[in-house]
Amino acid sequence: MADLESKLLYNDTTGYCSSSDEENAQLNEIGDSSQRCNDKITMAKQLAPRNQRNTGPKGVLEDYRICKRQLKEKEARRYKQIVEEAKRCTLSGPSDTDELEELRKKRLLEMKDCLYAIGKIDELTKKEEFLHYIESNQDQWILIHIYDNDNEGCITLNKIFNGLIVRYPVVKLAKVLSTVIGMSPQFSMKGLPTLQVYRNEILLGNFVRVTDQLGEEFTVDELVHFLKE
Repeated sequence: MADLESKLLYNDTTGYCSSSDEENAQLNEIGDSSQRCNDKITMAKQLAPRNQRNTGPKGVLEDYRICKRQLKEKEARRYKQIVEEAKRCTLSGPSDTDELEELRKKRLLEMKDCLYAIGKIDELTKKEEFLHYIESNQDQWILIHIYDNDNEGCITLNKIFNGLIVRYPVVKLAKVLSTVIGMSPQFSMKGLPTLQVYRNEILLGNFVRVTDQLGEEFTVDELVHFLKE
């Protein structure tokens, strides 16, 4: 390009034509065309990465990297937005937060009271309580476990009662030590655990040493199936 500019600006024979000048002009024109072609190729190579997409494997990988980078940037912006919103919620309106916390605690206490009232295992500590319990719970199924603390079968049945109260909160469950209702040591040794089933003060089931039917280790489902039979 510099040679061409020199010829155009500083050539003394401008406008003068001769045979040698024609040949030189043709050669110069060919050289100029070749130079322009090279310049276009160079420019195309420089612009290709920016203005053209490579559709081969390299192009696919490049598109994947670009997409992945954009997703990461989007996730980073979203995370930053969430953090800022959380800070605003934490810093603004502490009185509202306190009120919500009080309501939550109150609701939890109400739920605990409700569960305790509906689904609980009553411990009967007197013979009179045992009789009153049967008489006072009309139109309800009552299961009473007569037990001893040192009996393995009784320990299992007490655990089963904990599962029953969760599944059947409307069923009345109670347990009483055999000594409280005046059972003899012989009965405590040979007859426990005993499971009694009442409804409307009527004894519908009296399963002495229930482990003889269910085994020392049994499940809630096995007990329910046994009672249904």
